[in-house]
Amino acid sequence: MIDRAGNQSTSRRDRFDVPDTADPFRSRSTRPRPPGWWILASLVTAALVFSTACGSGSSDEFSEAAARGRRVSTSKGCASCHGVDGQGGVGPAWIGLADSEVTLADGTTVVADDAYLTRAIKDPGAQMVAGYAVQMPSNGLSDAEVADVIAYIRELGDTATEGAGGGPGGGGGGGGGG
Repeated sequence: MIDRAGNQSTSRRDRFDVPDTADPFRSRSTRPRPPGWWILASLVTAALVFSTACGSGSSDEFSEAAARGRRVSTSKGCASCHGVDGQGGVGPAWIGLADSEVTLADGTTVVADDAYLTRAIKDPGAQMVAGYAVQMPSNGLSDAEVADVIAYIRELGDTATEGAGGGPGGGGGGGGGG
């Protein structure tokens, strides 16, 4: 070390010395990393991103239209209330919904046919499902996207463990699709 006068110094660094950590290219760890560690880290990250984006089910089990509907429901936020796999939550379940009887907030019942599902998706406040206080927001889906979401709802089939009905545990719909 050289002091201000240019002489060799064995004393501690003074306040004008630059610490070793100022070099951004110097590794702070002296322990060597195994070769290819970044490849493993990249693969793990990619697997997590892929599994999160795709959900737990495979789109191979659906028709092309239903697979598009599933992607629409995930990308447009529908799945945040109706569940990643249509199991419901804040909004009614989609599993077992198609062609089931749905009890509305006013006490009437309707059949969740394509016309009802289209209306429920395009005009969420028109017919609220009994047991759900939160109205679905407007979604701005195109006619083609609505048709794809309906195809997805239809292909989910009746895999629910509870009966298809209008209440929170059933298949209810309005304020429902999308």
